[in-house]
Formats: sequence, C-alpha cells, structure tokens
Amino acid sequence: MRMLSLLGNGIALAALPVLAVAQIPPDFARKAQMGAPAAISANATITHIDAAGKAVHIIRQGTNGFTCSLIPDESAAPFCADAQGWQFLADAFTGKPKPTSTAPGIGYMAAGGMHHETPDGEIVMAPGANTKMVQEPPHWMLLWPIDPATSGLPTKATGATYIMFAGTPYAHLMIYQDPKTLKL
Repeated sequence: MRMLSLLGNGIALAALPVLAVAQIPPDFARKAQMGAPAAISANATITHIDAAGKAVHIIRQGTNGFTCSLIPDESAAPFCADAQGWQFLADAFTGKPKPTSTAPGIGYMAAGGMHHETPDGEIVMAPGANTKMVQEPPHWMLLWPIDPATSGLPTKATGATYIMFAGTPYAHLMIYQDPKTLKL
C-alpha cells in the first residue's frame, strides 16, 4: 500500500483514491482556512476528504505542520489541526476503529461546528433515528482519548469544556473558546 505523506514530520495517512481537482469546489481552501487563526491557517496544508471518507487530495502543501480541511459531513465545518491532531481526526473520518496518533494533538474550529445529539444530550459520532444536529460555538480541542471517569469532566455540552464522544476511542476534550482570541 502506498503512503501519502501529509505532513513533514513523518505522520502519514494510508493512500486513498485521489479526487480530481475539478471535483473540489473552488472556494474550498478559503473555507478550510477559516478553521484556525490566520497565523496558523495561512501556512497550513489544505486537504480535501470526500464525503464518503475514502479519498484525500492535497490542495496546498503547507510549511507549519498544521493541516486544514472541511469536516466531510453535512456540516462542512472548517477545522485545522497539528500533525497528531490531524492524524486523530483523519482516522475518525476514514473509519479507523481507533486513532493511530501517538501523542496528544490540538485542533481548532474557529467557525464552530455541529454535532449529533440524542434526546438525553449524549453526543454521538453518527446520526441516528432520534438524534438532532446541534450547533457548536467556536472552539479548540485536545485530540487524545480522555476518560471522563478519571478526569471528572462532563460528557455533555452544557458548559465551556466537556468530553466529546465519551466511551469511544475518539473521546476528546472540547474547549468552547474562540481560537481567534488566543494569543499565539
């Protein structure tokens, strides 16, 4: 299997079929860059993952170790992540059973996003019969499996910080703070 190096530090995503450039919307890169403060997104790699999570295309190679894209679901929310964070998210988007990242990563969603929520407020990774889409404010994420039992953090989006996808290998810390206000 051929490997595509998406980042300069050796983290790679298994090669997937590459989309033709013509299939990627012309404003994709501009929208993807909205995921992080300009100080990060201006020099980030820009990638496109198809809606089925089965193809990736590098639109622009970056120089700072961050990758920006749009979440490949109905939200098309922009996000940017460092090398470890990108690997964590790419694994989730391509259906890997658990993340292959080897250290915590950081991700930004400066334009906010959406999540699927059950009637009792549980946040789930995929839509279901009784789920609804819920808007998220701008936030950043610590992308590393976090256990709510040992951290004591909530698992519902009722405050500024919580664990998203608790009970799954993709549990991670969500911090509702606009990344554009961070001093980088």
